[in-house]
Amino acid sequence: MSHVKTRKAKIGMMQVKDTPGQSVEERQRHLLHLAECCLRDGADLVFMTEAFQYKEARQKTSLPELIRQYAEPYKAQCAELARRYNAYVVPWDYELDADNRVYNTSYILDRSGREIGRYRKSHLTWSEVDRGLGRGTSYPVFELDFGKVGIMICYDNYFPETARLLGINGAELILYPLFDDMWDPQWEIRTRSRAIDNLAYVAACKLGHGVAATAMYDPLGELVCKVEEEGAYQVCEIELGKPYLNPGPIRGNRLLVRKYWAQSRNVGAYGDLLKPPPVFKREEYVIPQDKLKEYGLGE
Repeated sequence: MSHVKTRKAKIGMMQVKDTPGQSVEERQRHLLHLAECCLRDGADLVFMTEAFQYKEARQKTSLPELIRQYAEPYKAQCAELARRYNAYVVPWDYELDADNRVYNTSYILDRSGREIGRYRKSHLTWSEVDRGLGRGTSYPVFELDFGKVGIMICYDNYFPETARLLGINGAELILYPLFDDMWDPQWEIRTRSRAIDNLAYVAACKLGHGVAATAMYDPLGELVCKVEEEGAYQVCEIELGKPYLNPGPIRGNRLLVRKYWAQSRNVGAYGDLLKPPPVFKREEYVIPQDKLKEYGLGE
């Protein structure tokens, strides 16, 4: 298949340093610094982690007030970086809509600094629900000049439907900004699986050390790169459009796996996926501290 043309792109990966007591402005400057380091090293796209800039400030100030004060100036700084380095910049921020509803959102700014799309996190943790955040209801895929890119945010990764819908919509690269995770080694297994299931690159970006990692996995689930240190970055080159074939011959031929899988999906059998989820009272799934021993979780 020598006639197949692949496309290369360099993706900027950062792992922020989570220093207690930092102001919103200090945290924004840290993000912008790491983003610019990636861009100076030739990144075509750089994206930023979830929930970092407001990590402590939101305990003292309401999210709508923080958004009104900080979101637009920060977005303008990100747009300036995009223009200066002729690259895509994908900042994360809370978003306030016309009805005063807050969303957990990542934006895509093009090489001229213009917003070409946004993704609103669709799966919310109970703490986000308690804070009144709104749920996103779609999984857009953005056609950039090097390929098709989708986004999922943190808890979205627990639900394979998220990455599947991005894959169905053509995503070749899934950006995955997150805060962290609690399941080890399941986080890595889950993230590799999202890549394998959809034959797409999955690039995760997180803050500090923890269970999860700032890392990228290729369409076969192999590690491409990983940022080991806090306050560090790495630029990883990927190759999009590469054909993936089934590992063994079928009737003397090889199959283009992504097209074969798309053809094989039995959507008529998926009705149960659209059933509304069960409704549980909070006390049915939140275990009080004094009850942890009953579940083998306490000392």
